Amino acid sequence: MPRNPDPKHGRWILPLIILAMVVLTIVFVTSLEPAEQEAGTTTTLPPPPTTTTTTLPTDVAAFLVTLDVYENQLSAFQADVAAINGDWEGDQIVYNEAHSLFEGVEAAVTAWEDTVAGAEVPAELAEAHVALVLEVEQLAPSVANIIVGLEEPDDGSLRREAVTAFDDQVGVILTAIDAVRAEAETTATTIGEGETSTTGPGEEPTTSLATSATSTTLPEG
Repeated sequence: MPRNPDPKHGRWILPLIILAMVVLTIVFVTSLEPAEQEAGTTTTLPPPPTTTTTTLPTDVAAFLVTLDVYENQLSAFQADVAAINGDWEGDQIVYNEAHSLFEGVEAAVTAWEDTVAGAEVPAELAEAHVALVLEVEQLAPSVANIIVGLEEPDDGSLRREAVTAFDDQVGVILTAIDAVRAEAETTATTIGEGETSTTGPGEEPTTSLATSATSTTLPEG
């Protein structure tokens, strides 16, 4: 019998098995379909809130400042009348002094009435201003009535009633001033984001510019 040169027959089978397993693994892996990626979700952010700008014609805005001055002057007149009347009631001043002081207030109010009547008023506020002037013209006569009451030889009732009527007229004038302000608000121009206002010949500028809002989409994660 010839002698087998390789007494460990079959040891070459193991490498073949290993090679076959490697090949099968490669084939199996490459045959798999790629896994579908999870669809990403997106979140849409709401647009930022829209902002608006309200503007007044230049002459109207300037006249509103004048109305504030009118209110301050009214308050000063009312304070003067109250102080003089209080001093007279409290015997802090004599008759001639009280009379002279009231006359000084009457003269100041009369001059103020002329100022109000002669004010330069925007055309949009002309009608409301006329109503204001008509009420302002009643203030100096109210002071005159206080003087008449001071001159009366009574217990002071006429003077006190005249002071009350003066205060009431101040309130009426303040209401008329508020009416002018309300009319001024109707001349305002409201401008949204991204808009501009235009003016025609002779019109006061009321232009305002703002940035436009956009919607942004961001991926989650």
